[in-house]
Amino acid sequence: MSILVSVKKLSKTMGSKELFKDLSFGVFQGEKIGLTGPNGAGKSTLLKIIAQQEPLDSGEVSIKRDLKIAFVAQKNIFPDKKSISEYLKEKLITEENHEDMQAEIQAALCLSLVGFEDLDLQISTLSGGWKKRLAISCAIATEPELLILDEPTNHMDWDGILWLESWLKTYKDSLLLVSHDRRFLENNANRMIEINRLYKDGVLSFNCAYEEFLQKKAEYFKAQLKQQESMSNKASRELDWLRAGVKARTTKSKSRMDNAYALMDELDDLKKRNASVQHKSRMEVDSSERKTKKLVDLKHVDVGFENNVLIKDINLTLGPKMCLGLLGANGSGKSSLLKTIIGSIKPLSGELFLADDLKVVFFDQARESIEQDINLIDYLGDGAEYVIFKDQSIHVASYASRFLFHSEKMHLKISQLSGGEQARLLIAKVLLKPADVLILDEPTNDLDIDTIEILEDTLAQFPGLIILVSHDRSFLDKLCDQHLALDGQGGWLMYASLNQWLKARFKKNDSGKSVKTDGGEAKKVKTNFKLSYKDKRFLETVEKDLEVLEGDLSKFEKLLEDPKIMSNQQELNIIIKKIADQQKLIESTYQKWEVVEKKKAK
Repeated sequence: MSILVSVKKLSKTMGSKELFKDLSFGVFQGEKIGLTGPNGAGKSTLLKIIAQQEPLDSGEVSIKRDLKIAFVAQKNIFPDKKSISEYLKEKLITEENHEDMQAEIQAALCLSLVGFEDLDLQISTLSGGWKKRLAISCAIATEPELLILDEPTNHMDWDGILWLESWLKTYKDSLLLVSHDRRFLENNANRMIEINRLYKDGVLSFNCAYEEFLQKKAEYFKAQLKQQESMSNKASRELDWLRAGVKARTTKSKSRMDNAYALMDELDDLKKRNASVQHKSRMEVDSSERKTKKLVDLKHVDVGFENNVLIKDINLTLGPKMCLGLLGANGSGKSSLLKTIIGSIKPLSGELFLADDLKVVFFDQARESIEQDINLIDYLGDGAEYVIFKDQSIHVASYASRFLFHSEKMHLKISQLSGGEQARLLIAKVLLKPADVLILDEPTNDLDIDTIEILEDTLAQFPGLIILVSHDRSFLDKLCDQHLALDGQGGWLMYASLNQWLKARFKKNDSGKSVKTDGGEAKKVKTNFKLSYKDKRFLETVEKDLEVLEGDLSKFEKLLEDPKIMSNQQELNIIIKKIADQQKLIESTYQKWEVVEKKKAK
């Protein structure tokens, strides 16, 4: 198994903040690596350094000669005034030196692979999830040996997440993946690397999937505690020896003194790391502890806008100690239902009853805009040194520490915090308010795994009602006792588990997708496959195009019979490359023909 990327003693500082120091690891051929670490550890920066899009401060990153790397960043910027096929075709021509026809065929194949049916779609019309698919198709089109994905499921809907998982199972080359989605990591990684200052070398790595990694990580920390005990005993003996006042008269005595002091320093460092592991941060929610059995009651409610009914005739009674997960595709009405419950929009019909003086805390996935030029303390306390939480006055720094903010972060400006740290700060601000009902719309976006797990434990103890929208399967499985699935056409159905809904929703047959509607009946929705003008034109000319391509291939192959070319190594290499390129172009054309014919048949 050959090494593709070697990282040695890598260090990087952003502004005044040191992200990592003396980091070393390797990426080997065929590995599917899941990269994790706390917010602010520098995961995204590390990926950019490996992809040669960010300079390093010190150390060395050695990349295998001619290694093809494709990088899909968290945020991708595209020109709005182009179609998806135009954009990818031009990218392949300018960056990969493809010829016009080769680029058109490669673009069509890769766009179809990620789920695009209309290749003339304008980029400006794409949602965040479909822009992510476009970014992935651009990466796939370059045929990389190492694919680097930074939070690829962010903004993706259920179809997108499960499609990407399915495709990654067929991807044979190497993968370097950053994700906070634990189920996604479990299903797609065969090696886990965590970068974290809790480890002596700043990194912990095991060749296994995510769940096994957690077990090995726990064993590692247990071994560290044993090592601390052993080192403490040895350090105690050496300290007694030093106190005895032995003079360094011999080389042996001086060496022992040096080793003793080095041992003290190493032990002190180990104690600090172990103390950080054992210190469990906690989040808390200020609950009113009300005993009302019914908090939210919907009777024959229609949800939507004017003539667009997203949810029809829904009946729902929700009370304390319940956690309801909302499921459905983007646009199916999840956010509209939440806004109906909090009163932002009115029901189209039916009756909505809320308990008297109901205290609702709403965490919107759009999230409020945080002023970037103020510090963490001023933001949380609105300029004051103390906040009121559970009817008690608490120092802002003490409250912030419950959300994994350490002392060195307290006076940093918001702009100096990572995206995940800013998301965590928003949650801390929202949870200051007392609540009977918590409505959380994609709360785990941008959070690291440690924070998600602490948030899970916090919400599991909340005595009120939780209504939750998330695409994080582990998060939903741990918290939700009921799931309300929306089909986007007015239908709805309750499920006992997320897995039950996923099996029902994504069970396909020959005529289309099977979707659940109210009453449990399956309704078949035929997928609308339309041939674009380019597809139709392609079918009209493909046979003639292939005759020309295969004729050119024959001409190149006959040139190999020319003694002058065979004796000239430079010319011979040129002809061999032309033959290889022509064979690839012919193969791509046949592949596209197959794809378009299948689309036509459907």
